[in-house]
Amino acid sequence: MMFMEMKEEEEAKKETVKPKTKQFIPRAVGQKVTIRLLDGRPLIARLESHNNYELLLDIGKGKKMIVFKHAIGTMEYAVQEEGR
Repeated sequence: MMFMEMKEEEEAKKETVKPKTKQFIPRAVGQKVTIRLLDGRPLIARLESHNNYELLLDIGKGKKMIVFKHAIGTMEYAVQEEGR
């Protein structure tokens, strides 16, 4: 009986707790990014859009590239100050 009550309390806590993380990728849309793939190759491009699995990059000269997120090792961009 005690075990069931504890389990119900834990489930209630899970439903009310929301993650408090700031999203990294949406803030980078429209900015120049440097992406290093898992095999070490760097990509320097402008991030156009994203979804759950891939990023759409503008690599210049009218060319676009799709990169799957699971192939990315690191991604960096310069943080733009809001209001400037």
